[in-house]
Amino acid sequence: MKLSEAVSGFDSYSRRARIYPAMLAVLPIALISALLTNNKPLVALSPILLSAGTLFLASNIVRVLGQRRQQRLIVTWDGMPTTKLLRFREAQNSVMLQRRRQALEALFGAPLPTRRQEAANPQKADEAYIAATRCLITHVRSRPGQFPLIDHENATYGFARNLLGIKPLALVVLTASAAADAVIYLRDGLTSPLVVVGGLHLSLAAAWLFFIRPAWVRQAAETYAERLLEALDLPPERATNEQNGSADQTPSLPAE
Repeated sequence: MKLSEAVSGFDSYSRRARIYPAMLAVLPIALISALLTNNKPLVALSPILLSAGTLFLASNIVRVLGQRRQQRLIVTWDGMPTTKLLRFREAQNSVMLQRRRQALEALFGAPLPTRRQEAANPQKADEAYIAATRCLITHVRSRPGQFPLIDHENATYGFARNLLGIKPLALVVLTASAAADAVIYLRDGLTSPLVVVGGLHLSLAAAWLFFIRPAWVRQAAETYAERLLEALDLPPERATNEQNGSADQTPSLPAE
C-alpha cells in the first residue's frame, strides 16, 4: 500500500492535524532505518506500517495527547481564546463585541451573561460562553464548504496543538536516533549518507525544541478563534464567497 493511498482514507482535518504530526514524530526512525538497511526491510514492512489501521491508531494517540496538553494550556491562558473574546472584561472593541454577542445569542437561543453578571460570577459566565461557542462550532460544521478559512485555521490549530502534545515522545525518538547516528559513526566513520541523515536529525531537533512551543500554539488558537467568531459577522449565503476571498489574501500558516 502506498502512503498516499493510506492517508487518503482520512478526512482533511485528520490528515493535517493528526496524521502529519505522527509522521513527523517517527520521521527520525525512518531516516535511520533507511541508512542502516538500504530500505529493504522498510519495503517489506511498509504495507503494515502504512495500513489504515496503523495510521488510525496513530491518529487517535496524537489526538488524545493533544487534548491532554490543551487542557493544561487552557489553564495557563485563563480560558480558550473564543471564551476570552466574548468576555466584557477583555473586550478590545465594544461595538464588535456587542454585535457578535447579539448574533451568538440569536444562534444559541438564550441570552449571554450581562456585564454585571459576568463580574459577579466569572466562572458561570465562562460556562455560558463555552456552551454558546460549541453551538457556533456545530453551526459551522453542519455547513461544510461554507467556511473554508475557519476549516483551515481549525486544522492549523489542531496541527500545532497535537505537535506540542507529542513533543516529549518526538524528543525521545530523536534522542534514540542520535544514539544510532553515533553508533554508525563509530562503525563506518563519517559517510555521506550519515552526514545527510545526521543533518536532518539536527534540523528536526531544532524545530521541535525552538519552534514547537506553547506560544506558537496560542497564536494558532487565537487566529482560529477570530476566524470562528467572524462567522457571526456574515450571513450564511455570503460566508463562502467572503471567506474564499479572505483565504486568497491570507498567507498559509505553518500549522481543534
